[in-house]
Amino acid sequence: MRLQIVITLAAIIICDAKLPSMKSHLQSNELPPNPTQNSQALRLLEVQAKSAKTSRIVNEYKARHRRDTFDSKTYNEYSLIWAYSERLDENGDVVLRWVKSDSSITFRVEARTRGYVGIGFNSARNMRGADLVVAWVDDRNNHAHVLDCHGHEFEDQAVADDVQNYELVSGYQNETHTTVEFRRLLDTCDVQDFIISEDTIQVLWALGPDGSDGDLPKHVKSGSRPLRLLLPVAKPETIPLRHWDVRLNNLTIPHVMATLFWCKIFKVPDLPRKHHIIGYQPLIDSRPIRDGVPKFEKNSLSPVHHMVLYECAEDPDKHMWNEWALGDGFYGPNRPSEWATCVTPIAAWAMGSKGEFLPENVGIPLGESTGVSYYMLEVHYDNQALHEVLDNSGIRVHYTPALRAHDAALLGAGVGVSALHVIPPKQKQYRTVGICSPECTNSTMPEEGINIVSVLLHAHGTARKITLKHIRGTEELPRISEENSYDARYQQSRVVPGGRRFFKGDTLITECTYDSSGRDKPILGGYSASQEMCLSFVLYYPRTELAGCYSMTPVKEFFETFGVREFYGLPMMQVENIFLSSGNLESMPPQLEYDMRQHSSEETAMQGDDQGVGLMKELIIREPPEFRNKTFMAHLNEMPWSEPLLTEQIEKTLYKGMHMTFCKKRDDNWAAPIQIQNYPNYTELISNETAEKSCNYKSVRLPNINKSASGLHTNPLMSAILAVCAMTLVVR
Repeated sequence: MRLQIVITLAAIIICDAKLPSMKSHLQSNELPPNPTQNSQALRLLEVQAKSAKTSRIVNEYKARHRRDTFDSKTYNEYSLIWAYSERLDENGDVVLRWVKSDSSITFRVEARTRGYVGIGFNSARNMRGADLVVAWVDDRNNHAHVLDCHGHEFEDQAVADDVQNYELVSGYQNETHTTVEFRRLLDTCDVQDFIISEDTIQVLWALGPDGSDGDLPKHVKSGSRPLRLLLPVAKPETIPLRHWDVRLNNLTIPHVMATLFWCKIFKVPDLPRKHHIIGYQPLIDSRPIRDGVPKFEKNSLSPVHHMVLYECAEDPDKHMWNEWALGDGFYGPNRPSEWATCVTPIAAWAMGSKGEFLPENVGIPLGESTGVSYYMLEVHYDNQALHEVLDNSGIRVHYTPALRAHDAALLGAGVGVSALHVIPPKQKQYRTVGICSPECTNSTMPEEGINIVSVLLHAHGTARKITLKHIRGTEELPRISEENSYDARYQQSRVVPGGRRFFKGDTLITECTYDSSGRDKPILGGYSASQEMCLSFVLYYPRTELAGCYSMTPVKEFFETFGVREFYGLPMMQVENIFLSSGNLESMPPQLEYDMRQHSSEETAMQGDDQGVGLMKELIIREPPEFRNKTFMAHLNEMPWSEPLLTEQIEKTLYKGMHMTFCKKRDDNWAAPIQIQNYPNYTELISNETAEKSCNYKSVRLPNINKSASGLHTNPLMSAILAVCAMTLVVR
């Protein structure tokens, strides 16, 4: 006790001697030092300290015993079979291959550089706070190295980790490329490392200049690509496979259309008996038209945004369907009314996906003997750059005569696509929800229920998270599928581990979370890439009559949420009928239809099928008086979206309030009546994953250095005195 008192008194004396009193240096008319400048100075000191630490760790790493490096002169091709391979850049200068085990993952990176190559993992598309690994082969001795780093929180700078969790496997370089293989645990229990999970992650890459062997100067090339690293291995090779190419033929996408939907009918292949579809892959063939001539350009981006292949309900009058199958197809809103029976999806592809192969126990029936003779391909083009393009894209369907144990089908669920689906601007995390009601599942599913196999989650550019929830009675069961880092550039279907049994009367809820903080105006639901969606395509067996199960906010409740009770010339019931017909102008009074066509802006025409957006711009508010004579769209744009209380209340009302539910059968008839019902009341699932996981740091630590940057030694007594000094300064 006496020793503690002596140390404390000594610390106070030293502090008084070494730390000048702030009060004694301030005159009565002076302000305290600028806190912002102090913060910037501290940040700069932190960056400099971490840079010094990184240099020290790199130098130590280079000087370590040769057993910690790899001599590329002894290199033999590593015996692993790489399950996955992706080009991280358009030119193929950086290729990443990987294979996973139960708890670890091994990578091989092949990069066009004679300097270092950096690979990173992050939820954002930059290196700030990212998990980074820097690899190189020393030009002097051909030894390969890997260094575990992380991105600085404030600067685009690599900082060496305190714990090195990446293990070098092998590496070499030739005249043009550096190739390095390394492994790590999926979860290293290190806060400076990224947990590799089922979620989409941003895989970062950077190439250093030639000769940059561990010096970590600024990279000369860099980029990012969204990927999911824990995908199941795809294509089965042991069964007889055939394929059917369902693709458009020389469709010209005009430069005046920013959004275009095109639909075409196809006749099923002539098969003597039932076959099973077991997978599909995209066929992307888009060629920009330059000076009237379509040209193949290696790195040009295709405007194909997503494609869905639908079954069409059987029609005894096949003459017209045969004619349609021979034709080129129709612009989406102008397609024949008979095509409304093409509602059951069998393949859904979106940007970034390589397609899907089904688990070995399921297949989707194919052939006229199954009762389906015609299919409709729907292709959505996102042509915001307004290029003229010749397109021959479509889907390659893989099928086999070797039938599987179960007939499978796809079910579409989520928020009904319409302008009633609104995401306010300036929101970091705004949620919307679509419900597949128990009344629908009760009327369409067998007593033993169905088994859910995989899910494709789909939204557009402002979505950040999509979850497919499973409700039974008043309890939420574990999530069927969840994407916590959604990226619209990469939409790959997700296998449900072990499958999921879903019973009659259960409820499906598709929830989407959006980041609209960079937007100044509300985002409306629709097919355009500038609008939004919230959908899930669910692969399941055994096959049922159910094709689609959606919900949306009832029209009256929707407008009342935004303070509007009545419009001029159009009662709410008629407004509702227009939205239920997907914004079809034929449902409107002749004068309003004429006005809409006259006032249709160039932008609306460019965006194509707007699902009621045009109507929002023409509805004139009558009640209440404070909004009178404004269009609803103008009213929506002028709302004070920066007020948290307003947006929180709107989110709560539209999320937890009334929902209009839809239940569609494969023949386009209703499987259950359209109903308006409350959001289901259930006990939400609370995940205990983090609490149950125990981490222990068994990774090898680099040797500690007992010298500061200036070379001075420290000891415990001096550390205690300095600590007390710091506390004394804080108290003062």
